[in-house]
Amino acid sequence: MQPRYLLVADPVKTLNSEFDLGVCVSRELIRRGLHVDYLDLLASDVSLPSERYLAALPVREILSSDASQSPFWELGPQREADLREYEVVLQRKDPPVDETFVAYCRHFERAPQEVLQINRPPATYQLSEHTLILDYPQFAAPTWVCSTAAELIEAVRLQPGEAVAKPKSTYCGIGIAFFAPETAEGTLQEYWKKWGPEVVVQPYLEAIEETGDLRILTLNGRVLGSVLRVPRSGSRLANLHQGATAARLEPTARQLEACRVISRDLVEKGLYLLGFDFIGEHLTEVNITSPTTIVQIGQVMGKRAEVEMVDELEQMRMARLR
Repeated sequence: MQPRYLLVADPVKTLNSEFDLGVCVSRELIRRGLHVDYLDLLASDVSLPSERYLAALPVREILSSDASQSPFWELGPQREADLREYEVVLQRKDPPVDETFVAYCRHFERAPQEVLQINRPPATYQLSEHTLILDYPQFAAPTWVCSTAAELIEAVRLQPGEAVAKPKSTYCGIGIAFFAPETAEGTLQEYWKKWGPEVVVQPYLEAIEETGDLRILTLNGRVLGSVLRVPRSGSRLANLHQGATAARLEPTARQLEACRVISRDLVEKGLYLLGFDFIGEHLTEVNITSPTTIVQIGQVMGKRAEVEMVDELEQMRMARLR
């Protein structure tokens, strides 16, 4: 029987076909003659009991995939599929980790263990991309997690220079702000009112201006590649969604060691695809929900990183059949 992959994602109209990992990888899967279906999470009824939800997923086969075309996917008619039809599920729902995200994850965490999920709930919503680094202080930037306005104010005051504040629940640089240690309390209170109930504070790392923010993408401990995100002129945000550009920078031995150590631990939790973010030698985040940048890695490194990703996926899939 032909191996079957399921790509779980946001609605098609919200996907950025030029850079979306699912679009890129689905093309390589189809090129290899593998069957790929797409599940629009908003088309599924999360109010159903898990057994019924997983037995009647409204899927459509991806017949062809080409990011340069509109539409970028040619999709077959919708049909109901049982999750057990699939050997691999690619979980590509973007953050935020909100009620919708958690609701669908709670269904998929009840999937049979023999179904390989990249990445597997519940770790995708129980762990935080912003605070995972606290378990690895030997690699991480100093980090404070503030659950009250008073804690936020104290964390900002403790910094030797400027502080970087970011809401724990957001992504793509949304809500990031920079505060001097002497910032007025009222200003910090206003920030808290807008972005609480949890805010992460780190010291501003000047390496962001010198080299940018390095993303290293790994799958099952294998390094797929890296890409440097360089802030646009006048900005200090290195997120590609915030106008940063992609460039090449080889990881250091220390950065690769951090990836190796942390990947080993997280793979045991079902977190196989990981995006490690470094400013200088400091690890600032570990992306676990739907890490991306595979297209940019291919561009700056002059290779087809999706081929290496599918190679690894197929090795993982075959290992489960032995």
